[in-house]
Amino acid sequence: MEYAKIRKEEAEMDLTEQDLVRLGLTRKGKWQYTISDIEVLPENVRAELIDGELFVKMNTPETIHQDILMGLSFQVELYIQKKKGKCHVFPAPFGVQIKKDIYNYVEPDITLICDDEKLNRQGCYGAPDFVVEIVSPSNRKMDYVRKLALYRETGVREYWIVDPKHEQVTVHDLANEKEPVLHPFSERIKVGIYDDLYLDIANRHDTLEEVIAEEREASREEGLAEGRAEGLKEGEARLAGLTAILLQEGRTDDLAKAVTDPAYRERLYGEKAL
Repeated sequence: MEYAKIRKEEAEMDLTEQDLVRLGLTRKGKWQYTISDIEVLPENVRAELIDGELFVKMNTPETIHQDILMGLSFQVELYIQKKKGKCHVFPAPFGVQIKKDIYNYVEPDITLICDDEKLNRQGCYGAPDFVVEIVSPSNRKMDYVRKLALYRETGVREYWIVDPKHEQVTVHDLANEKEPVLHPFSERIKVGIYDDLYLDIANRHDTLEEVIAEEREASREEGLAEGRAEGLKEGEARLAGLTAILLQEGRTDDLAKAVTDPAYRERLYGEKAL
């Protein structure tokens, strides 16, 4: 998102004094704004809070931003449904009262929450498990510095910074305090909080076809397995019937040969109509 920062110490702001008055934002500075200030904003104005400092989102996201947002959200949702998982994925705008206070409120581009108790009618109350921010030209410092510190402090388990300009993703494994890892868009990137979820930015629109192909192959293999099982059961039943007849007739030599010689066994099946 594009940000217009409202800070007491900054002389140059994207919002004029008239804009501030119109929006009802008459106070400035750190620890001066609360969620109540955001709630009275017009519906078309989005804003976030970090330690009482207000950041108003002014510009419409670029096409690439929304394209990545929808592609990744879809992949995560598809994975959750396929696995019948308990987590929930929410694309922006989705509110997160991340410190459970009135001074911190963010709207990550993608939010994943695995604890239902954190969800309420307004959004999320507490730290999400997985967060994705998609970098825009004017919010680089926000995503790379301010939000990284906030997400680390509040207990977010994993944080991805997706940078369309440089076509790379910075993965922060915050839960395990690992060094950040850079991945190019061309690479399928593993989501650390899952064992087998990989997100594909480069091919974000081909995900559904891949899943359909996987399901078809799984169904085919399942059918073959069932067929093999049925075939084994039928063969065992025929051999058991032949064994009983040959033993009754005292033909132990024929039985021994039938067990080791499939062609001979088939001939005996024909003779006994099995």
